[in-house]
Amino acid sequence: MFLADLLVVFAVTAVVVFVFGRAQIPSVIGLLVSGVLVGPYGLSLVDDVESVELLAEIGVVVLLFTVGLEISLSRLLVMLPLMAQVGLPQIVGTTLLVAAATWWHLGSLPQAIFAGLLVAMSSTAIVLKLLADRGQTAAPPGRIAVAVLLLQDLLVVVAMLAVPLLAAAAGVEPPATDTVASHGTHAEPLVANPLLAVLIGFGVVAAVLVAGRRLIPWVLHEVVRLRNRELFLIVLVLICLGTAAITARVGLSLALGAFLAGLALSESEYGHQAFAEVLPFRDTLASLFFVSVGMLLDISFVVSHFGLVCLVVIGIVLVKLLVTAVPAMFIGFPLRTGLIAGGTIAQVGEFSFVLGSRGEEVGLLAAADYQAFLAAAVMTMAATPVVTSLLPRLCDRLARSRRFGRLFHEPPPPSGRELSDHVVIAGFGVNGRNLAAALTEFGVPHVILELNPETVRRERATGLDIRYGDCTRVAILEHAGIARARAYVVAISDPASARRSVRVARDLAPDTQILCRTEYLAEVDELRLLGADVVVPAEFETALSIFERVLGIYDVPEETIDDLVDDLRLENYGFLRGGGRRLALRPDGTPDLFDQLGSCRIPPGSVVEGHSIGNLGIRAATGVTIIAVRRAGQLIRNPGADFQLRADDEVSFVGSRDERAAAGQLLAMTLSE
Repeated sequence: MFLADLLVVFAVTAVVVFVFGRAQIPSVIGLLVSGVLVGPYGLSLVDDVESVELLAEIGVVVLLFTVGLEISLSRLLVMLPLMAQVGLPQIVGTTLLVAAATWWHLGSLPQAIFAGLLVAMSSTAIVLKLLADRGQTAAPPGRIAVAVLLLQDLLVVVAMLAVPLLAAAAGVEPPATDTVASHGTHAEPLVANPLLAVLIGFGVVAAVLVAGRRLIPWVLHEVVRLRNRELFLIVLVLICLGTAAITARVGLSLALGAFLAGLALSESEYGHQAFAEVLPFRDTLASLFFVSVGMLLDISFVVSHFGLVCLVVIGIVLVKLLVTAVPAMFIGFPLRTGLIAGGTIAQVGEFSFVLGSRGEEVGLLAAADYQAFLAAAVMTMAATPVVTSLLPRLCDRLARSRRFGRLFHEPPPPSGRELSDHVVIAGFGVNGRNLAAALTEFGVPHVILELNPETVRRERATGLDIRYGDCTRVAILEHAGIARARAYVVAISDPASARRSVRVARDLAPDTQILCRTEYLAEVDELRLLGADVVVPAEFETALSIFERVLGIYDVPEETIDDLVDDLRLENYGFLRGGGRRLALRPDGTPDLFDQLGSCRIPPGSVVEGHSIGNLGIRAATGVTIIAVRRAGQLIRNPGADFQLRADDEVSFVGSRDERAAAGQLLAMTLSE
């Protein structure tokens, strides 16, 4: 029963990954080991291996769909120099070196070239996960690795189309019986002629990219207008699997079609939201892919050919280190950077399993050679976390040595092109729009997240960097560069979404200033606890405006009003909320502005007559702040500490009821009392 098999797979995987996690071993290795344990060459706990592999291939489809969403055509253009200067030499160099090393064994040059193509591909899934977990995607080695991976993913089209051509050139025949070890399913191509298949393949690729620029955004726009999340997700799955099915029908891989669909959709304003919706499925199904790869590993073959497998693994790692580090050094990167980048992509990739099974089907690889390739490929995958962890330490140790210090010294990394020190604005209502206009006026870079598709489409046409996305989703905030932002402003009207967004943003960006707008005062404390640095309640901003105007009616000096308002904001509206010596509130929660103003006429013979405000210490003694003195019909605003009081002066002050009462008693007290 497939459900029981799936339950066994997840149960064993959960235990193994947990144990490996406690031992500080990367989860990818745990997934591969889980596959070995449950697979036919291990404990044989799974009967329906083919169904698990089919589900795993769907995982690869979703994985490559999200990879395409993350890359985008514009990012491809930015990375073209690195792809051409490092990626192309890496692929060509690996293919030629492996072909030269295996020609004598495989018997023909086309078969040797095919073996080189298998080794040239690296694992996008493993590398991107490791770089993301370690926060090294934007570092120089990470940028080189990503550029090479992008070119490899794109050249999978060429590699898949080259399989029938290489088989024809080698004069090999498909095996008479199906082999036990295979990975992936393949539809029969529409045409048998290899050259025609190549032309049809490139035509499909072009059609998918054109549809992604023209048709898909229009379809998603109509779907998003309905504000139905379930329909949006269904259409995404349809686009992903539909495109994959089309490419498989013309002889290409399912994963390639999904990658192209994601690449085409990435330029749409809905690309980031699509990524956030698909992300949970990607993580779960991609884990099944690594488990299924582990199932392919024949432990008995590894044991009986242990020396050969280790030699192949070491050869693959060294070749990939060399062909990545050398071109990187030629374009100006330090040796250390090139080696770390080479170590990052020194494994065999997931596309190689799909490509290898195709090659075995057409006779380019014998069954024993294919099993040797599988064993070496799985071991390079498992070794990647170890290599990427030890290689920087080795380079650092060599950099400290006298003999190799200058060779391995690395200057400070150049600044990346990613948006940084910017402002992320969630919501494009009145507040978000005004803030964006002000930031534009002063040249401050900013990104806007909005869920109204009409607004997004209209404002993007004006050149504004506004993206369709839910600000409560981790992936959306990550794409907006929240960790590199100077500030994050939550200007949405939904209190629940605002709270979730603040919490997610604070987890992703501990050092970013978070400012949040809320409708109600009651939300202030909770939002502050969730991580907001500044919370602006709309109802009390209105109260502050009234407060300023009322004090103006009473001829309170503007400087004093400004100081009071600043104090209120700095103390997070404590004045208006009744904290300490602050404005009282009526039972309905509104500020009792008139209750804070007081005045007192100084009678003749008062104890304060002839004394300065500073000497009297009225504020320290009573708590009130003197804001004005009317003398002989003339208003003296904001009198200083050296101002001397006289009889018949009318003193105006601000304070609580008790404070005003104490001030009135002090000012009215005569010497006779």
